Amino acid sequence: MTDREKLAIGGIPRGLGRDGLVLLSYGFRPFYLGAGLWAIATMAVWMFARQGWLDLADSYGQSAWHAHELLFGFMPAVLVGYLMTTVPNWTGRFPLSGLPLARLVLIWLAGRVSMLMVGDTTALITLPIDWIFLPLFAFFCLREVWAARRIADAKPILSVTLLAFLNGGFHAAAMTGGDVSAWARAGLSVYILLIAATASKLIPSFTNNWLAQAGRPRLAPGNRVVDRFVLVTTLLAAMMWTLVPSGLLTAIVAVVAAGSHLLRTGAWFRPAILRSSLITAIQISYGFIPLGLLGLGATALDMLDPITAMHLLAIGAVSGMMLAIMNRSIRLHTGRNGKLSWPLRLSVPCVLLAAGMRSSADLVPGFYEALLGTAGLFWIAGFVFFLCDSAGLLCHVQRQPGRQPSSPTRISMR
Repeated sequence: MTDREKLAIGGIPRGLGRDGLVLLSYGFRPFYLGAGLWAIATMAVWMFARQGWLDLADSYGQSAWHAHELLFGFMPAVLVGYLMTTVPNWTGRFPLSGLPLARLVLIWLAGRVSMLMVGDTTALITLPIDWIFLPLFAFFCLREVWAARRIADAKPILSVTLLAFLNGGFHAAAMTGGDVSAWARAGLSVYILLIAATASKLIPSFTNNWLAQAGRPRLAPGNRVVDRFVLVTTLLAAMMWTLVPSGLLTAIVAVVAAGSHLLRTGAWFRPAILRSSLITAIQISYGFIPLGLLGLGATALDMLDPITAMHLLAIGAVSGMMLAIMNRSIRLHTGRNGKLSWPLRLSVPCVLLAAGMRSSADLVPGFYEALLGTAGLFWIAGFVFFLCDSAGLLCHVQRQPGRQPSSPTRISMR
């Protein structure tokens, strides 16, 4: 069968680069692995720095470094890994693999090392090293969709370009003693909007696949009016929160957006899905979006610490969803869709517990340090469990001929 025939019946060929390292055979492999490792490392480094055991980014600011490495270090690795499986689906072109993929991974790694070394005298060298990764990846994606004449599919690439701009603004604010919170809010908003946009197809697709296998009725078709209302209200809430984080109007818009997400999640939930730890994890992680938006509303009325709502969204919604999607994507692309191991079942719940404990720390000042430390340990445990189950698949397991599962669902991010 020719490559053209393969494209016609089922999308791009999977598991490329079989004559080299398995880890470099497909873009999601090194970036998902790197994301898991860096999630553990960055949390451990930050916890040691808070205790005074490490001298970390004094001129940059420890809190700014911590926020940056979550928003512009860990999260982009997951996003890039995800896009490196979806962009070939849009374009019909072969995924990046081998040496070109290794170069892109090394650029991301150089950024992480540069952020560990950032200081007054090294900023002009270290910060551009970190910043260049996202523009380079945006260029790669744009080149692919241009070559395939699929310019309409370039719209999601704008999010990568926007994140590159926000990363530069974050660096400038941190190194000049400015306020990085607006840049952090904007960066987090990009991820929330991406999840809101993709979830309308992704979560029902995953849920329906499981319901069909379990012999249960499928979900009702999605309501486009509701989906558009969700996107519009979430965009307005994100813009208001970024630019005018306090005030009655911001609170109203955030609460309306939260209600729209709750309406959507209600249409997706079925009691039967509680038997699937993976689908349950995805839906609960998404449920942190309306919870976080309600927190934004309370923050706008000075009823809640702004950091509390940010952690509900950053850890619970974005990180929880990213971890759940990585878990499913790895098994889909390696042909390992059997019974999940207990470490995998525990990975997302640990991260969601970390979100709850980190947010609770701001509400219970007397136990702040204890809850903060426990939240960090649960975060680390979640990604340790993820790597226990997934590292071997990412590094060694190719999809085997004759063991192909059903064709992977294609998710539109338009």
